[in-house]
Parts: sequence; C-alpha cells; structure tokens
Amino acid sequence: MTIPMLRAAALIDPLVQSNSHIIYSAKHAYPLHRHDFYEIFMIVSGQCAHSVNGDVQHLKQGDIVFVRPEDAHSYDLLEGEDCRFVNVNFYKEVVESAFDYIGHAAFAQALKSPPLPPIVRLAAEDQEAMAAKSTQIQLFTSTDKLKARTMARNFLNDALTLFFLHYRNDNRKAMPQWFNQLLAELQRKEHFTAGLDRLRALTPHSDGHLNRMFKRHLRMTPTAYLNHLRLSYAKNLLLTTQLPIVDVAYEAGYENLSHFYHLFKDAYGVAPGRIRSADPF
Repeated sequence: MTIPMLRAAALIDPLVQSNSHIIYSAKHAYPLHRHDFYEIFMIVSGQCAHSVNGDVQHLKQGDIVFVRPEDAHSYDLLEGEDCRFVNVNFYKEVVESAFDYIGHAAFAQALKSPPLPPIVRLAAEDQEAMAAKSTQIQLFTSTDKLKARTMARNFLNDALTLFFLHYRNDNRKAMPQWFNQLLAELQRKEHFTAGLDRLRALTPHSDGHLNRMFKRHLRMTPTAYLNHLRLSYAKNLLLTTQLPIVDVAYEAGYENLSHFYHLFKDAYGVAPGRIRSADPF
C-alpha cells in the first residue's frame, strides 16, 4: 500500500510558513498519509483514535500531539465517540530553528526519536490559550500574513514550552557530574569541531560506556550529538556571515563538502545555500 505524501510546498503559505485549521470530525480528516512538515494538533472536544506508525494512540480533550515529518497517521472514532481538533502545520526548518534556539539537544531528540508522536495533556487554561492562538493564525492568514506568521511562531514557542516542561518533569534522573562536565566542554568550538577523537581525549571512559550514557541521557549517539553541535554552528555562520559554503563546512569541522550538504539538508530540510534566503524565522 502506497501512503500519500503531503508536501509543505503545496499546502503551506510561504509568507506565513505555517497554516492552521479546525477539523470538526475525525471522519473529515485526511486518510492515512505522511508529510514533509511538522504538525501540532490538539483535541478541543471529544476523543479519537490516532492511528500512527502501525500503532494507535487514544486521545481525549486537552491532548496536544507533536507529529514529525514522515510519521504515517490517520484519525478515527474512539468507542463510537467523535472529536474536534485544531491542527497547526510548520515548515520543517522553522521547527528545527526553534530547537536550535532552545539549545537542548536531548529535548529535541525526546520529541523526534520515539516511535510514536509525543503527547501532553494540557490544563484547561492552556487548552483555551492554544486554541485561541490557532484561531488567530487562521484568521490573519487571509488578512495580515505578517501577523499570522508572528502568531504562528507564538503558538510554536508555547507548544514547545509545554512539551519541554513535561519533558523536564519526566526526566528526573540526574546526569552524572562527569557527563555534565563533558557536555560543557563539548560546547567549545575547538572540541566539537575536532570530532570523536577529541571527545575520547576529554574523558577516561570507554567508547561503550560513552555510547550508553549518550543514548540514556540524550537519546542519541556521540556522533549524532557532535553533528548537532557542528551543524548548529554552521547554520549560524551561514546566517550571520558571508563566508563561502566550503569555508563554513571547514570551520564546522567537515572536510567532505558532500557529506556536509547531506547532513545539513537532513537536519534542516533545506540545502546550506538556500538557508541564507529561506528566512527560517
């Protein structure tokens, strides 16, 4: 069975880089599909079955769901009861930029890496605030695109804040002090650009132990974490300097330009050359 792919280029206004709409019934939602953009939806009344990646999530009023690019999902009634939900979509690079701004790689991975989309149950006042903001995005998209774009960023920031607070409450197990110190050292350019050999030189622990610690606390491998730091640094250089792309790659620790292009596009959804004009904010 071929699952349709919905594309941001066809569905999202490039001036707003987001869209918002209300789905009044699970029966009216799009059938099983994937998409190349991020989606955040919230159940505002009733309940529904969210079929996603071969599993089913039972959702009720107040549940907000973080759907990632490539998740395959659809909606159905739950125990005969229908639902109404708001749906806000974002360009992939907009959400990745928000993660960069937050600067917490483990939190980003906690949202992006699980087999099923993360869910948070919101308090009544948070439900009302998020629903109101989604309505404003929809309203201003047709009358004032700059205002709609601002409201969309506001919605995204608030949604990620709610997910982050939930993440911090769930992630109570403290990192060992030596691991915290290692992560602090890796924030320095001379360390993260030097790669795995430098990481090994900064700690007496074995590769196996390091892999276990990175996966336990950051939900990624040491290589993935170093690439996160390098690509974030490269993106900042692209947006704030006029350095040629080959020099940006070299400054970020990449000697293979083709490999840099591949990793950058995979992380941000656009090639390095396009991000200077893409205005991801």
